[in-house]
Amino acid sequence: MTEGEMHDLAAAYAVDALDPQERAAFEAHLEGCEQCRREVQDLREATVLLTEDLEVEPPSQLRATVLDMVAAEAQGPGRPQHATPPGTQGDPAEGGTGQDAGAEVTSLAGRREAARERRGPRPGRWLAAAAAAVVLAGGVWGLTQALDRDPATQVLQAQDAAERTADTADGPVAVVVSAAEGQAVVRFPSGFAAPQAGSVYQAWFVGADGTARSAGVLEPEMLEEGQALLEGSPDGAVAVGLTVEPEGGSAQPTTDPFVVVPLT
Repeated sequence: MTEGEMHDLAAAYAVDALDPQERAAFEAHLEGCEQCRREVQDLREATVLLTEDLEVEPPSQLRATVLDMVAAEAQGPGRPQHATPPGTQGDPAEGGTGQDAGAEVTSLAGRREAARERRGPRPGRWLAAAAAAVVLAGGVWGLTQALDRDPATQVLQAQDAAERTADTADGPVAVVVSAAEGQAVVRFPSGFAAPQAGSVYQAWFVGADGTARSAGVLEPEMLEEGQALLEGSPDGAVAVGLTVEPEGGSAQPTTDPFVVVPLT
């Protein structure tokens, strides 16, 4: 194995992706190569930073997906390749987290970029970055999931989420409540009719005594998306009602609700 090929193994070594023979050869090389020692250290530090305090588990197939792609590419063009099913979560071929993690790996330190330029381009360089993606993709995937968990998603995915429905002419309207999250989401059927011009739909939390407090105006984009996070806490509410109100909403309902979703 040439010195250049040894350099290419740094990222794979950092994430424990080498076979025993490659590991032994690289560790012997590592003893006399300060450049590779720095690269391994940088990659390991990046792995810790990306995965620190993340409780979201990456998909179980993530490691196998990336390694299958690495193996397929390593066979070179014109040779049989193992296809990865499109749409697999975390699949780099779909622009998912495997690819994102690889991009993060290649931009970790300027001195590694300078080192690559000094050594010149080598087709196998991507292989080490792809191997590093096996671990780093898990961290980025978890980070992405954490960032993507908007309040509505948190309610819908909460363990205590409870859904109640009520029928309308356009289909059932559902309200999902999570006591743990302290919020509720209203969901609309496909093709739910928008209010007439100059009017809006407004949601209300209705108490046991019949009092109503606004849960927010339902904007047109919410109806198009099919769901809306209601404003305020559903605590104490026995139902969610929807009314037609003047544009901008009202302090109290000015019309009778056209749908009431019981929460109890």
